[in-house]
Amino acid sequence: MRRIFLLFLLPFFWMESGVAQADTLAHALLWEISGNGLNQSSYLFGTIHMIPEEQYDLPDHVLARLAQSDRLVLELDMDKATNLFSQLGMIPQMLMPDGIRISDLVSSSDYLLVQQAIEQSGLPSGMIERVKPLFLSALLDPQMGQASKSQSYDLNLYQLAKGNDIKHSGLESVKDQLAAFDAISLEDQAQMLVDQLKGETEEGSGGYTDLVSEYKSENLNQLAAIMEAEAKGDFLEVLLYSRNRKWIPIMSKLMKKERVFFGVGAGHLAGELGVVRLLETQGYRLKPIPVFH
Repeated sequence: MRRIFLLFLLPFFWMESGVAQADTLAHALLWEISGNGLNQSSYLFGTIHMIPEEQYDLPDHVLARLAQSDRLVLELDMDKATNLFSQLGMIPQMLMPDGIRISDLVSSSDYLLVQQAIEQSGLPSGMIERVKPLFLSALLDPQMGQASKSQSYDLNLYQLAKGNDIKHSGLESVKDQLAAFDAISLEDQAQMLVDQLKGETEEGSGGYTDLVSEYKSENLNQLAAIMEAEAKGDFLEVLLYSRNRKWIPIMSKLMKKERVFFGVGAGHLAGELGVVRLLETQGYRLKPIPVFH
């Protein structure tokens, strides 16, 4: 599960499948969007929300396409997502309702595993045990402790846009993303948390290293396979497919007005219900542009 969060989780954490085997995409994180009546091309870039500092790279040809764009559009409006008051306002929505605690959702043996992880994290157990399991998964991810040594493509793109007076906005609101998490039952969330903690015990940091390697290889199909293997219940429909479908008309409207550089979690790009294929079904042409090779 920790690998899923690096691609899907809310960008303000500084961490976004069921892909048919016959559906493969070129190994590319950047795609040029044209056709379907557009007067100018736009761009679609797959991000990873948190990556080790030494692995971070944003090549000049990607920066050049951002610079020639009229607007940067990320999953969230980062002006609002990075606002302290906005983040504080989200805290109540991160807590489970009716006084439910994580101990009410898992077996006694699994609860001991969660307790141990909370103790090792140094977080206050009283409040933390009331946090919804998907957010708890992020808070207990060992990589969160390395956040100061990591880079965020989303955050850096946002800062570049601001620094160069490029307009910027989001495809959805923080409220929209929180609503998507709430569509997954607390029981399924809790099971994913337990699976994450057990996986860390068995695999160490290998899973995270593998994900970064797949990202840098621009293998969208393998990233999709990771999502499919690790997701539970309606996770993919709620956090991936349904959001992809909602984004397409928004993207179309924006691209008709100006040249846009879109940046979304790389996991959103692949598969028959990924953003690339959905745009193609609307009549757009998407040209792959390798980023790292």
